Amino acid sequence: MRAVLPKEGTRISPNPARFENLRTNMRHSILNGAFGTVATGIVSTFVPLYLIDALHASNQIIGWLNALPALAGLLGSLIGAVWVPRLFRYRNFSVLNYLGARLSYLLMAAVPASAATANSLIVAVYSIGSVPQTLGTLGWQALMAKLIPSGLRENFFGHRYALITIVGLGGTIVIGIALQFFNPDWPVPYRVLFVVAGVLGVIEVSYLVRHREPLGGERPRPMRWRVWTDLWTVPRFRRYVLLAAFFNFGWQLSWPLFSIYQIKTAHATGLWIGLFTIATQATEIVTFRWWGKFAQKRGGLVTMGFSGLGIGLVPLLTILSPNLWYLTAVNLYSGLFASGMTLLLFTELLHASPVADRSAAIAFYNVVLGLVAFLSPELGVYLLPALGMDGTMLLSTIWRLIASILFFIPLRPAILQSRPALTQVHPD
Repeated sequence: MRAVLPKEGTRISPNPARFENLRTNMRHSILNGAFGTVATGIVSTFVPLYLIDALHASNQIIGWLNALPALAGLLGSLIGAVWVPRLFRYRNFSVLNYLGARLSYLLMAAVPASAATANSLIVAVYSIGSVPQTLGTLGWQALMAKLIPSGLRENFFGHRYALITIVGLGGTIVIGIALQFFNPDWPVPYRVLFVVAGVLGVIEVSYLVRHREPLGGERPRPMRWRVWTDLWTVPRFRRYVLLAAFFNFGWQLSWPLFSIYQIKTAHATGLWIGLFTIATQATEIVTFRWWGKFAQKRGGLVTMGFSGLGIGLVPLLTILSPNLWYLTAVNLYSGLFASGMTLLLFTELLHASPVADRSAAIAFYNVVLGLVAFLSPELGVYLLPALGMDGTMLLSTIWRLIASILFFIPLRPAILQSRPALTQVHPD
């Protein structure tokens, strides 16, 4: 962790107190992310396995597992779009919402597996937890924009994502091995995992509480419809939102299909699902820093284009064989490029957002992507009977590749200069 933090004597702020606050915030951000990654990783990785193997869920339920949390997240984004831009400080807002989201894991553990509606209840609780999760993320993004100077973001978040992924990797290995000692039809181990995730989530929140958020700051702009229309007139922000939404639609189109293919077609067990996650995370750890450095040299959008081209081939590669070792290799390949997109979707959002309305811009962006996250997986499941697994995966690949190419098209300088006051990038 020491290598991530700025060293004494680094010229970031002439104020020693601000410099020490920066180091403290970076340290706590990494620890907060590490516990959060394990907690959320347990749930996102093993809930589909729980539903399919232990509760014998249908394809439609798996589709709803992707779509309903996205719909709830969209609701959270709409609430946050009005709420977050009115805030002077973001830490406590994020703390309360993240705590609510993590406690929902305990509610999932409390759902009786023998209940006739257990499938629906698990999906419902998971979806409801997405509302505070989304609100917490909106507050966290605004908090990070406030605490981490723009010149340090790619480097710091590249290191941060690598470190927390290493921790998540270790957690997945342990859990995947542990599940091999139990019958996959037995629901108890999964419910214990949800309790563990809830406890880790509380520890995650405790490190978020320790962030030092400065007092004061600019007075938030009153939230009127004019704020949204003004945001849409900023060429850089408008283009970024459209590109991110278009790419994410093709990216998420196949997300529920991977779970269905891996578990129902390839007959992957809990250990194999864990290995798939480990494979992806292992290559993400290696490449996070590289993508951050590449973005600093070539630009964020161009880097997203290269990352997207790599991600685009994953659905096509997946359907070539149900062999479990082969699928593990595909996940290794996926992690090489997913790390770049994961890192840059956030950092480029901050760069593209007008500083005067940054929190409103973040909320606007999350509303758009929340709508995409609801519609796209549902479309994938809807097309599955008509196109089959191969056809739907191929559609996702084509969509991803086209969207990736669009990232390479530069924004005309004349448009960038047309509204200098609004397109200003905050120097922090």
